[in-house]
Amino acid sequence: MQTADGANKIRTNEEEKKRRSETEQEIAVRKTDGQSAADREIAMRKADRQSAADHEIAVQGKKQVRERDMNADLIRCVAVFSVLSVHFLLNSGFYNEPTNRPDILLLCVYRAFFMSCVPLFMILTGYLMLNKTLSRRYYKGLWKTIEIYLLASIACLLFKKFALNQAVTWKSAILDILDFDAANYAWYIEMYIGLFLMIPFLNQAYHGLKNQREKQILVLTMMAITMLPKLLNIFDLRTPGWWASPSVSKKYDPIVPAFFTTMYPITYYFIGAYLKEYGLKLKKWLNIALLIVVIVVFGWYNYYRSDGGSFVWGGNSTWGGENLITAVLLFTLLLHLNVKRWPVIVRELLTYISGISLGLYLISWIFDRIVYDGILNAYVPVVAERWKFWPLVVPSVFLMSAAGSSLMSAIRYGLHAIVRKLRGASSGRNS
Repeated sequence: MQTADGANKIRTNEEEKKRRSETEQEIAVRKTDGQSAADREIAMRKADRQSAADHEIAVQGKKQVRERDMNADLIRCVAVFSVLSVHFLLNSGFYNEPTNRPDILLLCVYRAFFMSCVPLFMILTGYLMLNKTLSRRYYKGLWKTIEIYLLASIACLLFKKFALNQAVTWKSAILDILDFDAANYAWYIEMYIGLFLMIPFLNQAYHGLKNQREKQILVLTMMAITMLPKLLNIFDLRTPGWWASPSVSKKYDPIVPAFFTTMYPITYYFIGAYLKEYGLKLKKWLNIALLIVVIVVFGWYNYYRSDGGSFVWGGNSTWGGENLITAVLLFTLLLHLNVKRWPVIVRELLTYISGISLGLYLISWIFDRIVYDGILNAYVPVVAERWKFWPLVVPSVFLMSAAGSSLMSAIRYGLHAIVRKLRGASSGRNS
């Protein structure tokens, strides 16, 4: 009996709640009916605007997650074009010319600017990979670089065998690939693989520092042991009058320790990491002014160092202190350009060239041989006359290399598709 009474009470309470709810609904309906049509329309518009705003916030949130860093794409494009521009000097005979003419001085300034090419790539690596951590997925990221290198190596080896009639055997090809000689510009890949393997540990060291000051000290320390010797250990201090004729001897007297100069990629990496976190606060006009000043000064200095003879390759101008200063200023300038306001087609082109830039760089050796050896140097025997063809030659090599890299990219994706099909067929048979 007590149980039945309890059930009756529960039913009574539920019926009371139901009646109360129905009464509240009727009151709400009366209020709504009492509103004017204009009031109802205003309320509906407010609801629609709120819904649209919520949708826009959601879309923007997704965009922020997926959105590319267009300035990084721009930097990568400028870097790869700069590489080809520096190779113009190498392939056109500049380094064998006497440095005693105004046109050579201008080309020294040209070189001072475009030698920021490889440093831009290294700084960008630190900028983009600062937060990478040790994981299996991280190491898988190296396969893309290796695949592109292998395809470029095969292309270069085939060109050497069938176009240049060089002796290429299976054994020599494999050894050249392992020695990073198959693709003639592949020294960068050898460097990058080592840097890539160290990045998770470099990041731990960087993030382990307490504040901005300690990170500044890290960057300055790396600059001191890798870059300062390239700037200071380049003088023959024992020969009388060395300052008036700096090329009298290439035996230099070191005045600071130089044991760690080959670690310069790590210096550039930490600089990129620092710029990502803190940036370099320069007004655009000052940034441009400083960039112009340093390339003119460094160009003149290398002209002076060569002292009328052939160009002197010094540590100061080969990924050394000069290139560091130029690259940091150029990187900062490109980083602060508002690329998002550029036309869509330009942004899409930057994204595409950025994606194929590594293959473009590696395969450009083939088109250097075609354009320089087969056309420019053959038909323009006077070295001093070849400079005039830069506006035609470098863009041509760039476009042909981009086409070659696009073909390699298509082959790479095709091979991936074949592997996926084979894996799918194999798993289907096993199931």
